[in-house]
Amino acid sequence: MTNAQRLDHVEDELETVKRLLVSTASYAESANRRLDELTIKQDRTQSHLHELTIKQDRTQSHLDELTIKQDRTQSHLDELTIKQDRTQSHLDQLEVRIDRVGGKVDQLSDKVDSFITHTQRLFTKAGSEIEETKARTERLEALMLKLDRNFEEQKSQFQEFQLTTGAALERIDRVLDYLLRQQGGNPNLPS
Repeated sequence: MTNAQRLDHVEDELETVKRLLVSTASYAESANRRLDELTIKQDRTQSHLHELTIKQDRTQSHLDELTIKQDRTQSHLDELTIKQDRTQSHLDQLEVRIDRVGGKVDQLSDKVDSFITHTQRLFTKAGSEIEETKARTERLEALMLKLDRNFEEQKSQFQEFQLTTGAALERIDRVLDYLLRQQGGNPNLPS
């Protein structure tokens, strides 16, 4: 092999090395661009994850608030149940006198039945979606105020009923005493 051939061979090899270097540099640039793109995508992904975390925290906060409202509603419902039980107890104690006065007590009984039916409907619907629970919570709070007023009205009516019944019984006793005194001299008293 002559020097010229060797030189041509070396130049060919140098040319091959140059092409490899250019190819390597091009590949390195491409890899750097891809790495930069991946870094940008990773930053975007991290930003999205951060936003999702914030949204999740907000959602959890809303869920916590709804849980607190639902607990308050349950507490109000428990109080209403206790008041309902008290009302029923009063109605049971008055059963004998209720038979004599019928009309007013029938109205009161209808109100209690309506209250029980409405309360049972509310209990049945309590397991629905969170948004419905918010609306129901507001309605139940209004209902609780109405039931408190109704309970106070019923209590007042019951006290008035006791007073009027007591007064009527006293009048009957006085009339009976008067009649017995009038019949006192008559030996043929009806028995």
